[in-house]
Amino acid sequence: MPRKIDLEVETVVKPKREITDAQREHLNKIRLLAMAKKAELKEITLKSKLAKTVPKQELAKQYDEYIAQKAVTTHKPVVKPKPEPEPESEEEEEETIIVKKPKKKIKKKIIFESESEDEEAVVVHKKKPQPPKQPLENLVYQSNKDQLYQRMVEERIRHAMVGYGNSLGV
Repeated sequence: MPRKIDLEVETVVKPKREITDAQREHLNKIRLLAMAKKAELKEITLKSKLAKTVPKQELAKQYDEYIAQKAVTTHKPVVKPKPEPEPESEEEEEETIIVKKPKKKIKKKIIFESESEDEEAVVVHKKKPQPPKQPLENLVYQSNKDQLYQRMVEERIRHAMVGYGNSLGV
């Protein structure tokens, strides 16, 4: 069983230092200067933060203007939430906006039949046949199938190598 050791600890209390009036005035002046400096630094950091946000706000305005300009050039209305005015009469006319879709350009291929003086140019319009798009389920199925096949091949190779090593006595 451990022994208990009694230690007597004496606590010494030092008397508080006496501060004169001149020292108090000096400390008050220092506090005032520190508070002024702190306020100045706070103002500087605030200005720097505002300086960082000003270019972002200008960029946002430029982007909004660009979108509005683009909407005007493509004849698409700018979608903004509008408060619904109270209908004064039931016979108000609705505005219709016509949006024109750009037409697809047909690729032209020029084939020269002969290089004699009478060159004949034939314009042929060809569209490449596009393979049918597979649904996502088929793509996922095919991907999983390929992964399983690769795993199976790796397992066969690993098993064959281990069997070969065992036959050699390694």
